[in-house]
Amino acid sequence: MRFFSSTLRTTARAALIAPLIAVATACSSPELTPDEQAAKDQADHVKEVVAAGGVVDSILPIEEHVRRFRTDLPAVDSLQHASASLEQLVARLAHAVSTNDTTDLNAMVLNRQEFAYLYYPDSPMSKPPYEAPPELLWGQILASSDKGARQLVNRLSGSTIAVSKLRCPSAPDTAGRNLLHTRCEVRFVAPGKAPLEGNLFGSVIERDGRFKFMGFANRI
Repeated sequence: MRFFSSTLRTTARAALIAPLIAVATACSSPELTPDEQAAKDQADHVKEVVAAGGVVDSILPIEEHVRRFRTDLPAVDSLQHASASLEQLVARLAHAVSTNDTTDLNAMVLNRQEFAYLYYPDSPMSKPPYEAPPELLWGQILASSDKGARQLVNRLSGSTIAVSKLRCPSAPDTAGRNLLHTRCEVRFVAPGKAPLEGNLFGSVIERDGRFKFMGFANRI
């Protein structure tokens, strides 16, 4: 069973040890501030890319990284297959996990086109002083999302899931036309199985009143 393509162009900038809006991490370490945790996650991923034989390239301008990342990607101007509210999106997740509906799991998470045209241009990480290449950030999301989705399905698939709690502890962050809901906590209850509670998915992107998951990163 596979939820996402894991292909990652292994080109990164050296100057990526910087604060990152949490798009792939489900929650931060209690010993670190959110910015410190995000910077650590980004630094760890750079090390993984280099260890896998990737090339650290600080010469290409960010505009060229974006152009290459968008190659063969049709432009989009809205979130596709999105939900009308955060509550509907989480209920949809619960149903897809319970029925092992990988098609809808893929549909409710940000895809490469949406990342390239709707999220990345307004992300602080696309601008100085960070200018993190889109392929690096996208690779982070893919890796953590794939693992998180598998964990949810393995734990709760086959049982009817009820959502008994949903709360986001703070107001969403604004990035252009996007609102990012982070660290949302949810409680999933299924008959005959131990409840799951906490950050069971990554950040949620809201755009023009439509909602999708940035990813399924969690720490189950």
